[in-house]
Amino acid sequence: MIRKLLAAIMIFTLIFTPEAFAASKRNKAKSQAKTQVSQDIQVSSQDPDLSKEIEIGKKAISQIEKDWPILIDPAIVSRLEMILNKLEPHMQRRIPWEVKLVKTDAINAFCFPGGYIFFTTGIIDMLKTDSEIAAVMAHEMIHADRKHNLRMAAKSNKVTMATLATMILSGGAAVPIILAQVAQVAITSGYTMEFESEADALGLDVLIASGYSPVAMITLFEKFMSEDFKRPIIQYGIYMNHPETPERLRRALQKLNAMKIPVERKYALGLLRTSINETENLCELKVDGVTIASGNKNPDIRAALTRLRDNLDKSLQLELAPYELHLINGALYIKNDFTAGNLQGITPPDDIRKNLLKVLDSARAKHPTAKFFQ
Repeated sequence: MIRKLLAAIMIFTLIFTPEAFAASKRNKAKSQAKTQVSQDIQVSSQDPDLSKEIEIGKKAISQIEKDWPILIDPAIVSRLEMILNKLEPHMQRRIPWEVKLVKTDAINAFCFPGGYIFFTTGIIDMLKTDSEIAAVMAHEMIHADRKHNLRMAAKSNKVTMATLATMILSGGAAVPIILAQVAQVAITSGYTMEFESEADALGLDVLIASGYSPVAMITLFEKFMSEDFKRPIIQYGIYMNHPETPERLRRALQKLNAMKIPVERKYALGLLRTSINETENLCELKVDGVTIASGNKNPDIRAALTRLRDNLDKSLQLELAPYELHLINGALYIKNDFTAGNLQGITPPDDIRKNLLKVLDSARAKHPTAKFFQ
């Protein structure tokens, strides 16, 4: 029976839906926020219900592992475990977390009671940085950490959580139905608005406390909004009762603004990355692989391009409006920050500006849902 119920909910679902800040203002804001968040995280060393949750989780995932192939990919799993290890200390309970990779194009991630976290290959392909993966993982971990799944199942069956655990572990006739409920809530992200909002807010706190870019929560919501636009006819079941993605995005932006954390998406998206490349005779500064400025290879040219790279790392953001890259007396400024002067043997500032605008347009096209200039 549980196999039939699970098969019915194995649909293409979109869920809720460590790059450090480079500039000193980001470091300062992050440090202040981290201190604030750490005061709200209290760890419980005694958890008498945990062993029961683990057993319930094992029973619930047995069918998942039969119906969806588990992918053994050491590189991806090691990456997921590394992220998990950074998030785990900031959870309220000491759960023996375990992360698994499921081979399917569905864009999904979910967590069962007892700390069993599943990522699909589809969502791994969509997430570009460790911070974005951490945003998904933290959200799902909060659901298990705060017993959202079991609390919903208990309420649905009009029993206490202790009675629910006894019912499941006793092996009675109702077990397949209850386990299917547990699986359905996890896989379709079928949580209540209250639980989904709590996982959003606390997941954002965990991102900050663990050192990941909290702006990854913003880019994640924007990516799911983009998927919604691409597939508007998809039915999400209980997920449709959740706070809609734009509202969740608004809340996350509001929280970051209140904490004075600047919304700079390039770190979460892995875009606008600079590099200096040298050939036998040429030295080039590139952004996202595109040449921005160059000159003949010599120590002075390399030093000048290195300074320009440092300035771009600090000031070049996806959220810049085109007019914020401007020329004053032949020198390039980003907002009020000097970026490049007119130096013999290197690309002129006007051409550097044109190249940067093209790179910015290209980078924004890779994340089109964001309202960059707000």
